[in-house]
Amino acid sequence: MRLILAAASLSLVLVSTSAHSDNNNNNQLGLEPNDSGWSLNLDNDLFTPHKQDRDYTGGLNMTFAGQRVKDWPVSVNGVLSAVNQGLGIEHPDSLHLHSLQIGVAAFSPEDIQQTQIVGDDRPYASLIYLANSQLQVLNDNTANQTTLTVGILGTRAAQLLQEGIHQLTGSEPPQGWQHQIAKGGELTFKYSYAHQRLWYKQANLEIKQSCEASIGFLTEGNSAVSVRWGRISSPWWSFTPDRAEYFAQPSVGLPDQYRYRQPELYLWAGAKVRVRAYNAFLQGQFRDSEFTYPQNDVEPVLVESWLGVTKQVSEHYRLSWVWRYQSAELKQGHGHRDLIWGSVMINRDF
Repeated sequence: MRLILAAASLSLVLVSTSAHSDNNNNNQLGLEPNDSGWSLNLDNDLFTPHKQDRDYTGGLNMTFAGQRVKDWPVSVNGVLSAVNQGLGIEHPDSLHLHSLQIGVAAFSPEDIQQTQIVGDDRPYASLIYLANSQLQVLNDNTANQTTLTVGILGTRAAQLLQEGIHQLTGSEPPQGWQHQIAKGGELTFKYSYAHQRLWYKQANLEIKQSCEASIGFLTEGNSAVSVRWGRISSPWWSFTPDRAEYFAQPSVGLPDQYRYRQPELYLWAGAKVRVRAYNAFLQGQFRDSEFTYPQNDVEPVLVESWLGVTKQVSEHYRLSWVWRYQSAELKQGHGHRDLIWGSVMINRDF
């Protein structure tokens, strides 16, 4: 039933998009540069007031934006375009912006010194991945973004990342990665679709709403409201803090006419409700794993919120920090606790 619910959420979002697609602006928004920038995102609970090395314990990703990423040898943009066309959500007359992200994500229980399986906490899990994203700006108030992520569960990449951070901070290394989900590697994927609408805009305030659905290693439907307030120059559709499923989704660069008129400095916040049908980082996938949770032990409804700040530190660079909260993913046991982590982001626009 939950899988059906997530699929139904995706269908509703697609129908919603079709209803607004007639208002596109016939490509009057401009052309995408070949190389429009990059961003670096580092997630870790070290970046929060309460440092807790557990749950979504860390991630690292790099995003490249512009026309160039469509033709890179590792790009899956062609597959993403084929899926979008098959679903009838490709709008050739709208502004298309492209990005490609590579990254790694790590999950762990609270007691990382335990060499045995911690039976009432979350399992170790990891993902190394590649993601292509397409943003379609349909009009002044509507934009859609699709993302196709392909990756491998259960490699040593996340373990090495966590061990490296612990070495830098002088902490004891984790001891239980031999029990991670899909140990040895298993292919996985995720397709997501987000429909975004600008609700309100003044010179120093923006409020937008988004609905998103995904199918794959995270299968869910969600709805979010996000706000940013301060000295804002970038267009509303370039700012997507709601598009984070643990790690942030690929961000796009800006065409020349959207370069900043004044240095940006703004606060941002938001909240989201998720209805989740499946989470491979808790439930595993097809390959046998030593320790996973059945569907009945996983919370189907989650609440998330975030608070961040962005400052433009030079003509081409922006620096951001965000604190994120998510309600408990497990129904009982020691793993029944809220998740908290922080992120530091560097954006470079050409």
